[in-house]
Amino acid sequence: MDRISTFDEALQLRCLVLLDQERDANRAARACGLARTEFEAHIDALEVRFGCAVLLPGGACEGFTAEGQQVIAWARRSLGEWDGLQRALADMKHARTEASLMPLLARRSVSPKRLQAPGPDLGEIDLIVQAALRAPDHGGLHPWRILEFREEQRLALANCFEEEKRRRDPLASAGDLRRARAHATLAPVLLAFIVSPRARTKVPVREQWLAAGAALGNLLNAAHQLGFGAIVLSGERCFDSVFASRLGLRGEEYLAGFVSLGSVAEAPPAKRHALPGQVWSCWLPAADAEQAVAPADELPAPTDADEGSAAGEP
Repeated sequence: MDRISTFDEALQLRCLVLLDQERDANRAARACGLARTEFEAHIDALEVRFGCAVLLPGGACEGFTAEGQQVIAWARRSLGEWDGLQRALADMKHARTEASLMPLLARRSVSPKRLQAPGPDLGEIDLIVQAALRAPDHGGLHPWRILEFREEQRLALANCFEEEKRRRDPLASAGDLRRARAHATLAPVLLAFIVSPRARTKVPVREQWLAAGAALGNLLNAAHQLGFGAIVLSGERCFDSVFASRLGLRGEEYLAGFVSLGSVAEAPPAKRHALPGQVWSCWLPAADAEQAVAPADELPAPTDADEGSAAGEP
């Protein structure tokens, strides 16, 4: 006998095997997801294909002909091979899909202490910013901007970091002040990500913040795709008005955080990732919603945040 060559042939054989199992055409049709008339049409088409009767006179309750028994045995073997092929193809498709998303699935935040030179050059930074500009942006407002701190400005920036630390903690130790200054000098490339909401526009401010967050996500993903490590760090200094003024922020702007970029000297430690089910659900009408929502004590525990990410990084 020939192997299965079409989906219809596979369905016909499946109808026959289920008929053998159920010994009742109505139950077998339901198991196939077919109406009784469609089910019987598939059995008839199978008999035409093989050129013999597979059912004894009187239908499935009477049993199968000798030829029908042979067809059933062959159908079971062929369907096993067919199902195995379908699973193999599905696994291959899943593997290709996962491989295409691997740059996103493998992205990790890498703290400045795990970064080393070289960082991205000007051409690569330009590409990274282009990627940020391709993020979803209602109205095309680009309600954000990026400030780069080049090598010759790092000492002045370190002074700003130290001054902010002294304002926040007048009793800060020498070690605390050294660590504050290091935030300005440690990363090979350092950027400030500034959110600049546009006031006179029909686009709600909350959507502008979402656009800025999407741009920041694209920026980090682009750096990772180019082979660099990256992280966003904020902290209390981002809420210091004097510090913001020293960086040139306008009154309506917000310092979201500092982006550190560089080559990965040491991979970050392994991390537990959240599962899709923690953030993915299906909507139900209000009448069913109370029964559909799981109690808070049954929800999975939150996972650890990315290493050193004080900003609640996307």
